[in-house]
Amino acid sequence: MHDGNSNKIGVIEAVCYCVSDIVGSGIFISPTSILKHSGSLGLSLCIWAGSAFISMIGALVYVELGTTIRKSGCDFAYLTHAKWYPFASAFIFTAVTLSYPGVLAIQAMAFGEYVIKGINMAADTDFKTSDSILPRLIGFSALLPLTFINLFSLKKIAGRFQVVVTIAKLLVVLLIIVTGFWFIIVKGKTSNFHDGFKDTTRSADDIVLALYNGLFAYNGWDILNFGTEEIENPRRTLPIAAFAGISIAAVVYVSMNLAYFSVLTVEEFKNSDTVAVDFARKTLGDFSYAIPFLIAMLLLSSMNSTIFGSSRYLFAGSKQGVLPSMFRCVHPTSMSPRAAILVEVVVAIGISFIGNLDHILSYMTFAIWMQRTVVQVALVYMRWKKFPVPDDAFQNPIFVPITFFCICIALLVIPVKTDWTVGIYAVGFVILGFIIYFVFVFPKKLPQFLHKINETTVICTQLALDTMPVPLNDDALSTDPIKEIPTSTVSSIEVSWSTLPSETVRSRKNTNKVAPGDDDRISYRF
Repeated sequence: MHDGNSNKIGVIEAVCYCVSDIVGSGIFISPTSILKHSGSLGLSLCIWAGSAFISMIGALVYVELGTTIRKSGCDFAYLTHAKWYPFASAFIFTAVTLSYPGVLAIQAMAFGEYVIKGINMAADTDFKTSDSILPRLIGFSALLPLTFINLFSLKKIAGRFQVVVTIAKLLVVLLIIVTGFWFIIVKGKTSNFHDGFKDTTRSADDIVLALYNGLFAYNGWDILNFGTEEIENPRRTLPIAAFAGISIAAVVYVSMNLAYFSVLTVEEFKNSDTVAVDFARKTLGDFSYAIPFLIAMLLLSSMNSTIFGSSRYLFAGSKQGVLPSMFRCVHPTSMSPRAAILVEVVVAIGISFIGNLDHILSYMTFAIWMQRTVVQVALVYMRWKKFPVPDDAFQNPIFVPITFFCICIALLVIPVKTDWTVGIYAVGFVILGFIIYFVFVFPKKLPQFLHKINETTVICTQLALDTMPVPLNDDALSTDPIKEIPTSTVSSIEVSWSTLPSETVRSRKNTNKVAPGDDDRISYRF
């Protein structure tokens, strides 16, 4: 009998996933934007610290949600627990088709662009990255091995890989930090720190936009909520990992900005598209050619975290009966949702060829904050209705979710004020999700041809990926007639053998015979 706990990640792996998802491309994209909006070094550092504080408030709320509702699926799980099914379904359709594949596509593209920059610097060439297929192909070349790794055990393979690449990531940023502080302390490069608040903006809009960019850099503190069922002792692990992740990221971000300013003036900083590369050119000599490659390697852990989170979101939606049944098919020993992983990666590759990724980033960011806003309302609603809460759940004072709700509202107003089309497109995706819910999910019965497609894809997934479907949740929104395979390998599901359907077969006709007592190989017919 398989022990499912062997595939659950502990505190170390959880912290690494959290750190890797937070410390990603944001530290190389956001610094310039934050400085442009804040106007001065001093205010920009305050923005970095303030963004960490706001992120910590959000983490407090999601730790409460994760330890109260111990299901994978993050916002989707919490909205279904509150029985807000239309919202849960609408947001998950938006997330699995736009938001999370979009994040993965942007990360893969960034990987390719940094590799090309490294080649250009080292070989003195001039490969163009804009509107080119080359960054995409290089990004996909990194994405496919990561996909393969995630098809196997989370703890034994994907989790250990995450620990290794997170350590490598921290070593890269440590190189930049140590170099910058050496110039500050040993060489006395402190002129850029004199009058640190000179030219500080007086515009409230600029300050809020700077915060918006800072929060983008800290995004990822909720990554573990997507796979709560795959975490050992969530009550202990979730708060440790979330708070450690944000704290480490805050120290890294502030320290890296101080390091950058050791050799770059405010004007040089504002005019730089790749501030880390410009910093390396001034400080590391010939070794500066390696920095773009190191930054690209840094993005591997971010992509690995995104694959983990997005696939578990898809898996959770399928278990709830909202998405096709093939996505709740898992490998019998590693418990990896292989179909969900592969589909999210394929969608990400497709998105990279559709439209402007900067626009997609704006739409999905708006959709994510809109989703979080609704979740805060749902949390207050569940508190008001006195939903059952585990005795050991982490609970915040009521002002914490209300404060985060206000922050979410502010972050929805900002982009609409600067570009109203962002809100229109994002809301349009969510409305489409509502339509899909009321047409296909609410009736709880698929048309015959869709049922046949659903059944066929499950069979193909089982045969092609060596997987089996896990049971639907007790409160699933679908009356999916496909028979689950509730074996002892599906450790997160407790099965009463007396309730198994009559069509249970103890042998695999026309295939392998099952040895006596081998309960891990019980199969079902459709």
